[in-house]
Amino acid sequence: MKNIVFLFLFAVLLVLLQTGNYTLLIVWATIVLFIYFIVEKSGKLFIVTTILFGFGFIIYLFAKDFAVPGVETSEMDIFLNRLSLVFILIPLFTYSLYIKVPFINYLKRPDWNGIIIFPFIWTGFHHVQIKVFLPIAFLINIAVMLPFIIMNGWNFIMEVFWVAIIFSFSNAILEELVWRGVLLSRFTEQLGEKWAVIITSLGFGLQHYSLGFPWPICIGFAFGGFFYAVVTIKSNSIIPAIIWHILLNFLMVFSGVIGN
Repeated sequence: MKNIVFLFLFAVLLVLLQTGNYTLLIVWATIVLFIYFIVEKSGKLFIVTTILFGFGFIIYLFAKDFAVPGVETSEMDIFLNRLSLVFILIPLFTYSLYIKVPFINYLKRPDWNGIIIFPFIWTGFHHVQIKVFLPIAFLINIAVMLPFIIMNGWNFIMEVFWVAIIFSFSNAILEELVWRGVLLSRFTEQLGEKWAVIITSLGFGLQHYSLGFPWPICIGFAFGGFFYAVVTIKSNSIIPAIIWHILLNFLMVFSGVIGN
């Protein structure tokens, strides 16, 4: 029950910040303050992490829409927009120094032989290694996006090529550092890996509202975030999720899902 409450609080925070509902945000803060004084140490650490994330997210929301004088190219504008994700990382990095823990627990060489179990990830009847799962996931993503890419044509691909490179790498790397890097690390320590996967996946999906996606699409992104998190947990590394995320970002730009 406690973890369900934490999931709800984290999701509500993202919704309130992105919709600019600061009156309800004060109510949220009051409730969180009350909960802080009645939960055990791990719950307190979760609340502190969430508040620091919220503080960084506020700065990110402001920075990503901030017009930088002299920026005339769309490529540089996109890069600076995605670079603003760093502001989410700064307070969380400072916190990791304060509590003396590694900033990210998954900056390691991947275990490509790590096992994902279907249909329930941690339990089920079918076992597949990460090195087999990822190529299958790539092929599925390509198959879904390919008709839209073909429909857009080669000229469109050439037109958005550099945008795709800049967006795909900067967005994927920084989003993964935030969600499957530091937040998955902290929430795993505080709540266990299963709840950490659930909370970071939902949060990852909801934060796409700030990029102009409607809420139902954001829930779809949350499912993608779930598999990114699972791959990270099972490989004990953020690298496979970053590779997958980069590829999917390329496909989304070339298909027109992002940018149009």
